[in-house]
Amino acid sequence: MCEPISDRADTLLICASFFGYAQAIKGRLETRGRRVVHFEDRPAATNFAKGLLRIAPIVMRSASDRYFRDIAIDVRDQPIKDVLVIKGEGLSPTAIREMRSLLPDARFTLYFWDSYLNMPSDSIQKVDLFDRAFSFDPRDTARDRRLAYRPLFYVRNCAAPPDQKQDIDVLFFGTMHGDRHAVLRRISRVLPKGLRFEKFLYLPAPWLYPVRMLRDPTLIFGQKRDFIYQPKSKTEIDDLVARSRIVVDIERPVQTGYTIRAIELLCSNRKLITTNPEMVNADFFDPANIAVVDRFAPEIAPSFFQKSYAPLREEILNRYSLDRWIDEVLPDQT
Repeated sequence: MCEPISDRADTLLICASFFGYAQAIKGRLETRGRRVVHFEDRPAATNFAKGLLRIAPIVMRSASDRYFRDIAIDVRDQPIKDVLVIKGEGLSPTAIREMRSLLPDARFTLYFWDSYLNMPSDSIQKVDLFDRAFSFDPRDTARDRRLAYRPLFYVRNCAAPPDQKQDIDVLFFGTMHGDRHAVLRRISRVLPKGLRFEKFLYLPAPWLYPVRMLRDPTLIFGQKRDFIYQPKSKTEIDDLVARSRIVVDIERPVQTGYTIRAIELLCSNRKLITTNPEMVNADFFDPANIAVVDRFAPEIAPSFFQKSYAPLREEILNRYSLDRWIDEVLPDQT
């Protein structure tokens, strides 16, 4: 259980505590008068438990179903009118049906902030069990018409102080997975000489470095200072972005949705280098601000580094705010 249940809770939020976004959603709903209780979307948040859910979900099924059953039992005496599930990685179709039977008057809404190809195989079966379902991934919504397309959001005050010193030319921060290190090496080779490129690749433990090297031999050329073993706080990340002129975004090849990192840059007046080809279709795309590169053979025009950032229209910024996201995903019931 994630937190004590507040008296007369009307909204149940099931969402992983990912860089504070669950708390941001909860807080914004509460400013609208909602009384929200939040629980994790799996019974345990350890790396081992996460791995089991991906590789052998049946092993975790009994514990997960019991976890969600207990949640529903704990809140069924509350006037729950909305159940908002974000991703719901550990939530099985069986558990969803049981929750609906225990909370028959609630509206159930599902939002995927990951792609089908990067989630448990039963994710596609969950959609019909919700009243409304959304995804951040345009490829998934094109293939599965049950899903409505809704991109991610920004939650912070993105504007840097006017006197903020920008001493980092290019910045990358993120979890070390897949081909990220190899892609960063390729990007570094096409940057103009003399630019300061700071990288923060997160690994949960030092012993994982040689393990990952078996999958990505480019790690043998890795610089020790580029790797961190304690995740940076949101405040630390915000400070790094404020100090930077350009941020690099490397999406997982299995997804086409815009990452939350890319969305948060929209109102920060920071440029973006991204490997996501879908970005050229975004309503906020401007080649002066966003360089879309091939992850295997990146090329960046010199003018990208020379031109000033082109501010976006206010209506575009508003569309990607957390408030607008809530308006679409969880509108007030009449």
